[in-house]
Amino acid sequence: MPERLNGGDIVKRMSKAIVLESPNTFVKKEFEVPELRDDGIIMRVEMTSICASDKKLMAGTHSRSSFPKILGHEVVGFVEEIGPKAREAYGVDVGDRITIEPYVACTSCKYCLSGDYQAHVPFCNYGVGLTCDQWPYLLGGYAEYMYLVPGTKLYKINSDVPAESACLSSVVANGIRWVRTKGRAQFGDSLVIIGAGAQGLASVIAAKESGAYPITVVGIGKDSVKFRLARELGADYCINLEETDVKQEVKKITGGEMADIVIEASGFPSSIALALDVVKTCGRVVMCGLSGGKQIPVVTDRIVNDELVVYGGHGQAWDVEDACNLINSRKYPIEKMISHIFKLDDTVEGMNLFKAAPPECIRVGLVP
Repeated sequence: MPERLNGGDIVKRMSKAIVLESPNTFVKKEFEVPELRDDGIIMRVEMTSICASDKKLMAGTHSRSSFPKILGHEVVGFVEEIGPKAREAYGVDVGDRITIEPYVACTSCKYCLSGDYQAHVPFCNYGVGLTCDQWPYLLGGYAEYMYLVPGTKLYKINSDVPAESACLSSVVANGIRWVRTKGRAQFGDSLVIIGAGAQGLASVIAAKESGAYPITVVGIGKDSVKFRLARELGADYCINLEETDVKQEVKKITGGEMADIVIEASGFPSSIALALDVVKTCGRVVMCGLSGGKQIPVVTDRIVNDELVVYGGHGQAWDVEDACNLINSRKYPIEKMISHIFKLDDTVEGMNLFKAAPPECIRVGLVP
């Protein structure tokens, strides 16, 4: 609530935010924290992770690009204020540590009612589909405070969990969705993950939890740091595609049968084609890497003749709760995915590092 000085004057709480005003243009601004409604929550941001989609949103090339916007949908924070209806609905209170799902569900459209709320139209999620030019303005994690609207899904985070782990709840949930929900991984399934970034690493965790074996991660020469973390998280093999014939190596690893499941998490055209080369007959391929709208030639005869099942993987509907249980367990050193941390004031510097993608950089965290 707004604070009062001794004289009785109301002092409005302000929130610093980094606003994407136009393509590649960040501006530091201050917003008045909106007056709390009965069904709302004001969250004090602890840490936000820069997602790969943020780079496309920054450049204006994302399918959901719009301006002005406060980016940031991978976030952890604390309940600062909560309305009575929200307290009853969510079972949380002031001071509780929470993480949120990016997507905001409604109570009427066919997608939200069927559980596919990541497909809600118009696209409604924090830091991506929601702009900051209308109430309640603070709808992204590149800020000191966020306003959480009705339809938000949130989960408690234990006090001993590193913020670097907690802010990646939706990333870990992506891995669960691709490996288990879409890929239907079971004990003993051989699994290949193409792409060694945070999404690929989250898929390693989900694969390990599912009992998949062997788990193979495919990347490039500069991924040595990511390969080390992949092994720590549970990968059995790592393949540098710049030095090794991936198809022959996967054949050797799987005893000649190729992989039961392939997760394509890089979006590179050559990797998308590779995914169809390393999956076994009647196997499953989950495409979750974005090519940026590029047309990619694919030999569909292989899909038809070998009865391959190809899934698209977008969003993490109904998978974040499982991800938070895993994060709270501290079973895996998920925090190691955040390799660099910057102050909110240094967002541009942090984004530039993430875009440059030096070998030691996996994900960048921002703290107010």
